[in-house]
Amino acid sequence: MALFSKENFSKENLKKFAADAREVIKKRWWVMLIEFVALALLLVADLLTKEYAVRFLLAQPAGYEYKLIPGVIHLTYSENTGAGFGVLSGNTTLLIVVTFFVIIGVTIFLIFAQKQNEWLRASLLLIVGGGIGNLVDRLGLGYVRDFIDYAFLKNFAICNVADLFVTVGAVMLVIVLIVMLVKEGRKNQKEFEKEQEGKAPEQGIDPLDAPINLNPMLSSPNDYTFDESAAQDTAERADDTPETAQNTGENAIAQNPSEVKKNSQTSETSSEEGEGK
Repeated sequence: MALFSKENFSKENLKKFAADAREVIKKRWWVMLIEFVALALLLVADLLTKEYAVRFLLAQPAGYEYKLIPGVIHLTYSENTGAGFGVLSGNTTLLIVVTFFVIIGVTIFLIFAQKQNEWLRASLLLIVGGGIGNLVDRLGLGYVRDFIDYAFLKNFAICNVADLFVTVGAVMLVIVLIVMLVKEGRKNQKEFEKEQEGKAPEQGIDPLDAPINLNPMLSSPNDYTFDESAAQDTAERADDTPETAQNTGENAIAQNPSEVKKNSQTSETSSEEGEGK
């Protein structure tokens, strides 16, 4: 892909990118400050809800279920050693490494890509905030504390606030990307139509008007042009052929009468010998 070509990662392009990023950061430092505060609030909200919910549930008898909204949302304590919905259960180290690099990558993007759509940045902030919240649990406890149970969904995974942030951010990200692609497609269509406004419509191409290298008749050394006068002369010569042959025979007899007589006698002698036999 052109995006990951060596030219884009040359020293000159990287220096230019860094210089542009510094200029943008200087102008939009207040936006970055707001995003940092929002990220901190997401992290605090996740950790505080985990702390208070888990303390309350662990103080109750084993298997206790608190009906926050009866039939809709219940609070049930659970320890998750995997990712969402129990995926990669028991692979805490792998999840820590993957989560760490994803958070670093998205954070770098948020720092340097300041001109991106605000909704895109908001969705990525939600994903990073939720990722950091669960990463703190995995690093400190070796598992993630879950407590939100959707009672109206049978056998659905128990989750936490960080999982909600990640899910909402992922859905937002998909929607934003689709909207951006649609807008880009419309923009390209308008540009194409504007380019075509001053151009005359293309006429149908006759095969005989095609380039010589695409037309075997034109690329041949023979002349395939139809000449009506030449065809008429050929037809007249064909009509005159019997009369011409007759005149030629009469002229030959007139010029060599002795030869004709000799041939006639020879023919008669041959006929008599054949009858005698």
